[in-house]
Amino acid sequence: MFGSKHYVPILRSKMAERLALRNLLPSDRKRITPLIELTPASFKGRKRGEIREEPDPVRVLDQEAKNLLEACGYLPFFLDLRLIDRQISAPGGKTHALEYLASLARDYRLLAVPVTGLSRSVEYQSSVSRVVGDDGRGVCLRVTLSEVLRSTFQGEIQDVLKKIGVRAKSVHLVVDYETSDPTELDPRSVLAKIPRLNEWQTLSIASGAFPPDLQEFEPGNRRIPRKDWLAWMGTLQKSGSRARKPSFADYTIQYGLYREPPDFCNPSVSIRYTLENDWLIMRGEATRGRNGETSEDRPGREQWNAQAQLLCDDKELFYGPKFSWGDEFIYQRSLNAKKGSFEIWLRAGINHHMTVVSRQIANLDAA
Repeated sequence: MFGSKHYVPILRSKMAERLALRNLLPSDRKRITPLIELTPASFKGRKRGEIREEPDPVRVLDQEAKNLLEACGYLPFFLDLRLIDRQISAPGGKTHALEYLASLARDYRLLAVPVTGLSRSVEYQSSVSRVVGDDGRGVCLRVTLSEVLRSTFQGEIQDVLKKIGVRAKSVHLVVDYETSDPTELDPRSVLAKIPRLNEWQTLSIASGAFPPDLQEFEPGNRRIPRKDWLAWMGTLQKSGSRARKPSFADYTIQYGLYREPPDFCNPSVSIRYTLENDWLIMRGEATRGRNGETSEDRPGREQWNAQAQLLCDDKELFYGPKFSWGDEFIYQRSLNAKKGSFEIWLRAGINHHMTVVSRQIANLDAA
């Protein structure tokens, strides 16, 4: 499906990520195959008093299918339900959530490729096998760094392929460092432990170098290195001409492990902006006090406008309003007093990040 000049962003099925993907320019989108994780947040329902009302999982998955259509259109994507490994009561009888969502994807003509791993449940693996058999688009196998380093790794891979009923040539292999620092363990040494390295349909190295949140930073501007990108670049540069080169995958400007924000969290008003080898963090202050109280003296969401003005005035940092949807949004907010929400500012940052990465990869000299 693709080689090293391709980008695999790992996105959660939240509004910011979905719409950031939808708003990519077509020329950038064609160089991307996203890996989308469904999160359990939609299945938790709303809390009324001391009681949490659980939503109907079928209706939740129906909406998720529509969301995927909006975000991905008719282009291929990897679909991971590792956080939603459950059986549901569907109209045709009891089935796994993955199989039900895959059936909806067929109705919408979505090009979904199921994702699995080495430690998924028996029910999950059986569902993947049936989806692969029905759709014929193969499977994405997502293995973690700790799994690759196990002495039993090669046998575990063989067992999973046997259970699903596929060969390596039908498998998109993603080696996921998660939050591990890829500069500390050379990806080349990790890839050397992968059996049949040249037989996999595609091969990607994923990692997430962005911090879990911005609480460790004081208000102000600073840069942090994109260690995931720098490690991948080093892998390409040090690999021999005949060595298989992995494609790049990351968690954009999000943390590499899924964490649902706590109820009533109080995030800072901040901009996350991707540069060539760094992230620019423009961190403001939270709009509420530490104890949740509001104050007329506290800075509010207008901090975004001031940050946007500073960014757009810096011609060495700002990519320009025509670079991406996210950059156009930032530029417009630098000109007017519209503040927006935490979601839309995160959306702009993710959209800008995916645009930067897809073009960085496209412009590489290495094939």
